Amino acid sequence: MKKLFLLLLLISACEQVYLPKQKGFFVHQFSVPNYSNIILSNRNIDNPCFYSFQVNKLSQVEFDENCNSVIKYDLLKSEVFLTNIKIDNNLELVSLDFNNRIIENSLKSSVIKSSEFNDVNKKVYAKYFTFIGNNPSNTHFYITDSISNYISGSLYFDSKPNYDSLFPSIQYMNNDIKKIIQTFKWN
Repeated sequence: MKKLFLLLLLISACEQVYLPKQKGFFVHQFSVPNYSNIILSNRNIDNPCFYSFQVNKLSQVEFDENCNSVIKYDLLKSEVFLTNIKIDNNLELVSLDFNNRIIENSLKSSVIKSSEFNDVNKKVYAKYFTFIGNNPSNTHFYITDSISNYISGSLYFDSKPNYDSLFPSIQYMNNDIKKIIQTFKWN
């Protein structure tokens, strides 16, 4: 009986087990970014906006009459939205709205990282949030002069939120967003 059991065990051990192929995604091959200055100025509106920053040359920048911008990356199917908000004794209200969006966006996050950037000479004060998890947006930030101008920004991908698959693209985009913040100037 033992011999029969061992024989059956050996026969079953030699069988190959086939598993279904797991879903996989191609990794983007990123080139070294090359940056150029973008000056957003619109003189045809009553309250003109003047600010500039550097963007990756692989992107296209569009802006409207209210100085809101969209920075599009066709290769990564992503967009960075910049919303221009005029401060008129309402900085606390604008900050509260931004913080509420951070809280709302962080519901599916396992970790939230934040960092600040301050350049007193250029009057550029920024705060930057990254979210680890399957969030609709993995990066939010704002840039302000703390007196009259406030720019709110967020990163979105044109795909289902899947942090593990999007991680290389998120890292690449976050480096570009940091470059925007570091080179931002009020003109």
